[in-house]
Amino acid sequence: MSDDATEVRRLLGALRERPVSVDQARLAARRERVVSALKRDVRVLAAARVSRARRRVGYVALSFAAAASVLFAVHRFASPPAPPALAITFVGSVGQTMARWGASPRALHAGEALQSDPGEIETAPEGSAELVTSAGLGLNLGAATRVSLAGLVAPGRNQVELKQGFLTCSVPHLSEGQRFSVQTPDARVVVHGTVFSVRVDSQQAHGAETCVEVTDGVVIVQHGGAETALNAGDSWGCDSRPPAPVTASAPLEALPEPDRADGAPTARRSTPPNRARPPEHGTLAEESRLLQEALAAERVGRPERAQGLLNQLLTRYPNSPLAAEARRASSRIPSASTGK
Repeated sequence: MSDDATEVRRLLGALRERPVSVDQARLAARRERVVSALKRDVRVLAAARVSRARRRVGYVALSFAAAASVLFAVHRFASPPAPPALAITFVGSVGQTMARWGASPRALHAGEALQSDPGEIETAPEGSAELVTSAGLGLNLGAATRVSLAGLVAPGRNQVELKQGFLTCSVPHLSEGQRFSVQTPDARVVVHGTVFSVRVDSQQAHGAETCVEVTDGVVIVQHGGAETALNAGDSWGCDSRPPAPVTASAPLEALPEPDRADGAPTARRSTPPNRARPPEHGTLAEESRLLQEALAAERVGRPERAQGLLNQLLTRYPNSPLAAEARRASSRIPSASTGK
C-alpha cells in the first residue's frame, strides 16, 4: 500500500476515534461562525479592490498632471514672452505736423502719446518733427516728409514706411533675432541697431527714389532682389541727386505805422536799400538734414560729430529758421576741447 493511503488513514483516524457531533444547535453555531468569517473576508477583499482602483485612478491623474506641468514648462521656456505694447511719443516739431487718418486729418501736439496707428504723419514744407518709442527708437522727420507708422504699431513687424521726404533713424541695439526696417517705394533698409538716414525723392536723376546714408553701424539695403551692406560713412542711391530747387523770396514790404492821435497820417517809412533781405530757403531740406543728423549723433553719444554738423548748419545758413534750434542743441552738447 502506498504511503499516500497510509497518510489518509492516519488523518481520518481522528474522526473515527472522535465522532463528529450531529447536534443541530452546535452545527448552526458552527455554520454561523463560518458564514460570518466568509462575509468578513469578502468585505475586506472588496474594500481592498476599491482601494486599489482609487490608487490607480490617482496615479493616472498624477501622471497627467505631471505631463501637463512638463508641457507648460517647455512651452514657457521655449516660446519667448509676448513683447509689451509699443508706445510712441510725438516729441515736437518745427511747423505743424499732421496725422492723416482717412478724411479727418488732425494736428499733433508736443508730448502726445500715440497709442494706436495715427495714420500717415506729414511734416510742414519747411518744418521737421521728432518721435520716440518706448523701445528707444528715435525718428527725426525732415521737411515735407510723409511716413506711415502702421508697421511700427503692429506687433512683430517693427517697420516704418517712408513715402516721401527725409528720415533719420536712431535704432538702439536689438536683441538676437530682432530687426528694424524702413520700407520705401523701391527699397528696404534693414538694421539691428545703428544710426542712418533715408531720403525718398521721385525726382532723382538716376531713377531710383531712395537714398541711404549711414552715420554709425551697418545697414542692409534690399533692392531689386539684391542686398547691399553699408558701413558708417557709406551711402547708397545718393549719386546724381538733382539740386534742391531754389525759390526766390520776395522783399519785405515796409509796414505802415499807425496814424497819429490827431488824425493826421504819418509818413510811411520805406525799407532802407542796405537792409538785409530775408534769406532764401530753397536749401531748407539740406538745413533740416544737418540738424537731424546732429541730433541723431548726439543721442548715440558722438558729441564731436554732432557739434561739427551744427557748426556747418550755423556757418552755411546763419539765417535758417532752424538756427535757433541748432544753437540750443549746440549749447547743451559738451565741448571736447574743454574736456567737459
